[in-house]
Amino acid sequence: MDALGNELSRLLVDTYRAAGKIEQIMLEDLSDGKLSLSEMRAIECVGGGRLKGRTVTQISQELDITLPSVTSMVKRLEQKGYATRQRVAADGRQVIVKLTDAGMHAYIGYLYAQRKMINAVRVSVQDEDVAVLLRSLKALNGFFSQKMEELK
Repeated sequence: MDALGNELSRLLVDTYRAAGKIEQIMLEDLSDGKLSLSEMRAIECVGGGRLKGRTVTQISQELDITLPSVTSMVKRLEQKGYATRQRVAADGRQVIVKLTDAGMHAYIGYLYAQRKMINAVRVSVQDEDVAVLLRSLKALNGFFSQKMEELK
């Protein structure tokens, strides 16, 4: 690999690791170590449904994980007091997941922490570099999205 390829590889790996560590620390602070990152992703997904909640199928599709995995995760969140499950009266096979007060608190806290991190990044990037950064991240995101589709 050439020097540019090596530098790009190192930057991608370092950025991915640092973002993951920051997210894990934020999550530990928010939940006193009670929530895993995958559980927080589920809370984020359910919270995005606001008061209506989300079905297990919607969570599965949005997070791209299997229905049995979502069912297990939702059971854990329910046991920890972050979510509730309700069967839909019209279709007993369908389950709606909603956040409890503790779940909503975790969701809002997580959104707030994300917003603080994004604002810190925005402050650290010079105005003239913002457009280049956005274009580059869109291209990178497009590349990885395309590769994911090809691998499916």
